[in-house]
Amino acid sequence: MKLKKGDIIIVLVLVIASGFWALNNYIGNTRSVDNLVVEVNGEVYKKIPTSELKEDQHIHIDFENNRYIDIAANESGTWVEDVICPDKLCQKTGVINKIGQSIVCLPNKVVIYYEGEKNQEIDNVAY
Repeated sequence: MKLKKGDIIIVLVLVIASGFWALNNYIGNTRSVDNLVVEVNGEVYKKIPTSELKEDQHIHIDFENNRYIDIAANESGTWVEDVICPDKLCQKTGVINKIGQSIVCLPNKVVIYYEGEKNQEIDNVAY
């Protein structure tokens, strides 16, 4: 089966588009992240500058009714290591490492996120 001129054009357009997408996601999306913030009951529990994340950080928070949450962080990201709650969705969230990503544990009322300088990017446009 021979490739026709139109097939080659479609393949080239797809390769170029995927290249731009990769550049935007991996190079163009570098934002200045300043702090890792852990909030409990809507109040800041701990704020860690990202410069301190070169070494592993572990945060253990105890709650009433024998509940707790263990949070781990390093320069590659932040994740929930262990938690006592019914569904463990916060643990299943995985690693976060960019502004705009967050981990939320509703039963324990914990929110983990990165704060810093946001670039004004258009996320979506509706007409």
